[in-house]
Amino acid sequence: MKFIHLSDTHLGYHQYGLSERAKDYFDVFMSAVDKAIEYKVDFIIHTGDFFHHHRPSNETLLEGIEIVRRLKENNIPIFTIAGNHDRGSGVRDKSALEILSHFGLKVLDGNVDDSLGVNIFGLKYISPIFIKRTLKIDEIFENLYEKASNKNNFNILMLHLEFEPFFQSGIDLEKTIQEGMFDYIGIGHYHQRQEPTKIKGSTVVYSGSTEFTQFNEKAYVEKGCYLVEVEGKTCKTTFIPLTTRKFLSFSFDDNNIDQVLSDIKNLDFSSFDKKPILFLKGKSQEFLTRKDVFFKLEKEELLDRFLYINVDIVNQSKKVLDFQVIDNTENFVTIKEKLRELLDEEELIQKLEGIIENLRAFQDLKEIEEFLNKNEDLLRI
Repeated sequence: MKFIHLSDTHLGYHQYGLSERAKDYFDVFMSAVDKAIEYKVDFIIHTGDFFHHHRPSNETLLEGIEIVRRLKENNIPIFTIAGNHDRGSGVRDKSALEILSHFGLKVLDGNVDDSLGVNIFGLKYISPIFIKRTLKIDEIFENLYEKASNKNNFNILMLHLEFEPFFQSGIDLEKTIQEGMFDYIGIGHYHQRQEPTKIKGSTVVYSGSTEFTQFNEKAYVEKGCYLVEVEGKTCKTTFIPLTTRKFLSFSFDDNNIDQVLSDIKNLDFSSFDKKPILFLKGKSQEFLTRKDVFFKLEKEELLDRFLYINVDIVNQSKKVLDFQVIDNTENFVTIKEKLRELLDEEELIQKLEGIIENLRAFQDLKEIEEFLNKNEDLLRI
């Protein structure tokens, strides 16, 4: 028996506000479906966050229906659980997952399905606060396991919970699972794929998300799903990579920014299936701004080469306060000098200097507003 384990597909996520990114999430999900058909698997398990929003758009809902229908046409059942993005907001209405269940999606919530000769257990997302206050997760696992009529089957547990060491307030899986209870534990929610491991006799797999929901170059690992081949009570796992839009990251400073942009310009863009996404991280002693960088990108004709460009600069200069301004007498003075001319209180002057240093790095008013909303203490004098 063979199955594919995937997770956190986040269907319908318009990352960076882009419809192209929403299509990327659909495309890679369909690629996983292609792999399931290619490998002639018996079923798929999906460990939560099928959708990015609990009330997806009609277009996204149709994409979900198309995925489930295609699998059904190839006699491949797909089982899932509700992740934190799927679970809704308490509105008494049919969830998107429930709607897809009418087209063949099998949604498990604290129960077991043994229709295929294996026991597939599913537990929806539960917040860590709720678990710590009111629940004993080990008892939940035990009660779930007891629902199986034939425990000699290969036992698969699907979870979308927060576990140590990946979440600070996470559950210690080793302390909450009993030896030999489940043969395979598929876990969602943590988006960075991990190598399969053994815990209390169970093969534990974090398959990660199928697309990048955020970029972290230190954890930039290939996305995909796992092919699991079952023999008796044992299994073999094989990672199946999926093609995603490329994220590129470059670092720069005042001295090498032109060379970095030249290196980017010389990339073989024909090797990318889709326009890549670019992250630029810089440090500047000369108060280089995002606007300056985008001007250089435009000059090098690079703006249209990328779907999206993110520029993050840490400004290490104090020079903004030494910029010259013209006062009413048309004499040149610096901003710092002007502040000291207008104000007598040293503490207030220092506070304002700090505010100017922070705000000067932003490109437009909207960015400043967003920054101030997140850093309200900055303006408390």
